[in-house]
Amino acid sequence: MEGKDKVAYDVVVEAAGLNWEQAGPLFERYAVSLAGPIDRIWVECYKQVIAGSDEFARFRLDPGTSEVSFTTRSGDGPIQVMSVLKKLEALVENVNHQATRTAAALTQRETPTGAAKARISGLAARLGLKRGDPH
Repeated sequence: MEGKDKVAYDVVVEAAGLNWEQAGPLFERYAVSLAGPIDRIWVECYKQVIAGSDEFARFRLDPGTSEVSFTTRSGDGPIQVMSVLKKLEALVENVNHQATRTAAALTQRETPTGAAKARISGLAARLGLKRGDPH
């Protein structure tokens, strides 16, 4: 069933907008924009995914600008940078799926079931309230 989840989040890495800056004599810093719905749920899922992962720990999300930055060694060439971008794309895809599942679970919790509606209706009847009765 997990593979059949409808993805409500479709955040993507915009690799064409990759920015570079020198970060000291040994490192270079790259920043890349993300496009798509980055909200509180997505950001929390992002934090959860990178918290337990050495592979993704290098990626720093700035939710205010929707950018992710990372560093590489100064000697790394374009092939290594592209490899890091592929890892970032995998991370974003993982977060999209987790955020989709989280949002679906929250929606289910907030939507009363038929049984919950019946309990509410039964309570109203016991209190002597009728539909449309303001008191």
